[in-house]
Amino acid sequence: MTQQPADDDLLCHDDAAYVLGALSAADRRAYEEHLRECQTCQASVRRLAGMPGLLALAAPDAIGDADPPVPPSLLPTLLRRARRADRRRRRLVGGVVGGLAAATAVLLVVLVWAIARPGAAPTNSADAGTSTSASAGSSAGPIAAPDETVPLDQVLPGPMTATLELDDKRWGTAITVVCSYEQSMRGSVPYDLAVVDTDGQVTSAGSWSGVPGVTARVPVATAVTRDHISAFEIRLADGRTILRGSP
Repeated sequence: MTQQPADDDLLCHDDAAYVLGALSAADRRAYEEHLRECQTCQASVRRLAGMPGLLALAAPDAIGDADPPVPPSLLPTLLRRARRADRRRRRLVGGVVGGLAAATAVLLVVLVWAIARPGAAPTNSADAGTSTSASAGSSAGPIAAPDETVPLDQVLPGPMTATLELDDKRWGTAITVVCSYEQSMRGSVPYDLAVVDTDGQVTSAGSWSGVPGVTARVPVATAVTRDHISAFEIRLADGRTILRGSP
């Protein structure tokens, strides 16, 4: 007799869908209840938190021509497969749901590859800003007022300015990094948001790449609740802190 997996085991497959906002309202509530108790899923959400930011930074015209070209039907096909996988999970108890995670990984690889190509960065802030706003807000509708806004002060001179919008969640804190980059910035620069809790422990809430001349909204997250956060630091790849602020 085939043993049916527990509900918690099935929920562990929803981490990527949760970060991307692809779950229904009922599934999202169920996953957030599960996330409060599951350290494995908390770690998975933290690991995937930077993924929406990378997707948000890719303008539609930034992909350009490639050899071989990416077919226009790629994204709709992946989304259809993801929806079929979600329906299959509901119908078949014991089925393994991996379609959405696999589709998301393929899409992320395509977009990161497109951004990393020389000359593929957006050529003006208007185009890039339109794409960023559409990508970041498509799954959530109108942007609601955050529970708290935290300005970040410069620690080291640089081409970036940023503020953080914080929203309390039962599993921790949702964070939107509102960042602007000077047009004179040289190329794409990787950044990481570090969270320092009241015990002095440091964890990463997510990472992304800055693009010259762009203002972007990058969604990331941390399992640390807002009342236990001592400070936020935006760091370069070599670990140097360039911006810092406290809630």
